[in-house]
Amino acid sequence: MTIFQTIALISLFIMGTWGTEISSNDTYGDIKYDFINLYDKGVSVIEITKKLITEYAVEIDSDDDNHNFWFAIANLQWECKALDKTIYNRVKKIIISGKDIELWKELNASPEDIAERQIALTSFLQKIETEKKTIHTKKVEKFSDSIFEKGDCLIFKLYDDDYCGIFVLEAEKKTKSGMNLIVVTDIKKSEKPTIADFESANVLCTPNQVALNKYEPKEDICWYDATNFKKTNVSFKKIGQLLVENSYDSSKHYVSLNSWDNLKSFQDHFYKHQEKEKWNKHISLKSIRTIPKKQANDSDSFWQKLKSFFQAK
Repeated sequence: MTIFQTIALISLFIMGTWGTEISSNDTYGDIKYDFINLYDKGVSVIEITKKLITEYAVEIDSDDDNHNFWFAIANLQWECKALDKTIYNRVKKIIISGKDIELWKELNASPEDIAERQIALTSFLQKIETEKKTIHTKKVEKFSDSIFEKGDCLIFKLYDDDYCGIFVLEAEKKTKSGMNLIVVTDIKKSEKPTIADFESANVLCTPNQVALNKYEPKEDICWYDATNFKKTNVSFKKIGQLLVENSYDSSKHYVSLNSWDNLKSFQDHFYKHQEKEKWNKHISLKSIRTIPKKQANDSDSFWQKLKSFFQAK
């Protein structure tokens, strides 16, 4: 590679270009991402174009990116069978006038690259002169409901045939993953657990490494998504429900995702190897599913005072 070819290559990379095709630059990639994202959400091509013209004002004013912007918009409009005549004429003028080729020459592109660019421009213009036969298919975003309902008391068997109990603290509806927030309780018994067992249960705390040879107890509460439930080999059985007064959000609370099979494998490992280690941390299941009475009474008292105040008026 000659020094001139090296300089040309550096110049093109500075402007975010890695090839001679219409789509071979950063500007095209950015615009395509924004355009298709809005289009899939149902925004009209006209509104998308207006929005992107505003947001990409810097690129439009740039000698280096101006052409790439309009080429991208024209191509994406064409893909959606909505190529605006004004946009088409603008692109045609850029290509027919030779302005884009002149820009490549100013950037010291090699004769081979300039020739390839000219072919790409001619092919592009010929393509958009004819309406696309099929429209770009919108990607339909799928939403899921959680597998279990909020307050469900679930049981399944461990390696030694004992039953364990897990509790559903939250159930998300119509979200991308359909999350359940699940609490692993300390219930472990040979006979089938009852609702009474769940009412008096504690959260199972397992060792969590915080430093070399240092562990601290951590409550076993994680989110589990609906999309992966069908892959699990664990057989869950619901035995009843308990009230959950608190609300939890997967983006704010206990932000940890786990797989359904781990509900069994982690407990199997814990009871085989770590149960003998005593963890002095006791969190009742009731404390995280209900609002403390004092807090509830304080709230009632506030509203009662407020009501009395206005009645006195």
